[in-house]
Amino acid sequence: MITDPRAQSYHRFLVDAKTWWMTEMFSTLRHEYESRAAGKTVTTPEQVRDLLDDATVYPFFAWLERHIQKTKYAGRRGLLNMAEAARPEIESKLRQMGGDLLTLNPDLAVPEYYAAIDTHQHPGNLTGDTLAGFVYEASAMSTQPGSTAGLSLHVRFADLVAQEGDFARIADLGCGFGKSTLPLAQRFHDAAVLGVDLSAPCLRLAAVRAAEAQQQNVRYRQADAVATGCQSASFDLVTSTMLLHEMPPPVIEEFLMESYRLLQPDGVAIHLDFRAQDPFLRFVHHDHGFRNNEPYMEPFDRMDVAALYERVGFETVRIEKFAESEGATTPGYPKWRLPWTVFIARKPHADLARG
Repeated sequence: MITDPRAQSYHRFLVDAKTWWMTEMFSTLRHEYESRAAGKTVTTPEQVRDLLDDATVYPFFAWLERHIQKTKYAGRRGLLNMAEAARPEIESKLRQMGGDLLTLNPDLAVPEYYAAIDTHQHPGNLTGDTLAGFVYEASAMSTQPGSTAGLSLHVRFADLVAQEGDFARIADLGCGFGKSTLPLAQRFHDAAVLGVDLSAPCLRLAAVRAAEAQQQNVRYRQADAVATGCQSASFDLVTSTMLLHEMPPPVIEEFLMESYRLLQPDGVAIHLDFRAQDPFLRFVHHDHGFRNNEPYMEPFDRMDVAALYERVGFETVRIEKFAESEGATTPGYPKWRLPWTVFIARKPHADLARG
């Protein structure tokens, strides 16, 4: 999407700034925190906040994260203007490719909790402008420089999923522009894979990317992930990536109920999201949600997710760290990173199923 050499330089600078922020600046912040916490018992994010209340580094750390993301979208050479300059070409591609892979619902009501927030600081969120999917794709490529370049995270996720079984019917909920769905379809090439999302602009792009890849075993449907309209017990795997933390807690429960309903007995739900660990990282993670317009990130992190899964009816719930790149989950990892975590659960066998 970005072909102007000056715009390319602009965005390379932002990637370099983000890299410096997540390495040098994060390391300095952690050192300042550890110095202040020495000899103290710190068990909660609130205690970390108190320790850093008059810290030197943290205000700059917070400001820079917020404004790198904002600048990525805004400005003369931000993603919004670059997409606008390419609008005729983008809209032509959307009209010409992938239509047979896609079912849209123009009457779908977008939930208020979703429509009211410019998630990730994406102006207008993802359900309005036809260019939103392209802008989101370009933004996602620089979420964590050096670890998610080329969206390899989703290939690693598909590999992890394959360790849980050989699945034939897969529903990928909250699929966005297909960043998770396409790797699943490529990994499970004999499976029928369905991507579901609220955003028509994202789904149009997902269908284009699938058509470009000549991927025949994937389809996309516009629907709410808590009410997909799919037949009960019609999938043996239900997945999502980075969706749970974008919903209020009551909606998360509805979502897990829908995941359960969609699964066949013995089917597996594998949802990739976030779960921070020690108090310092939880503090940084919660404030990241605030700075990045993700208000449900902290409430999700505070939920007893395993208990919720069990209340819905799942069994053998596992919550495990996920390495988005080699070595990312090793102790003492020096960079700031989102605390990627997989939540894996199985629907009981038919004679044990509830309801």
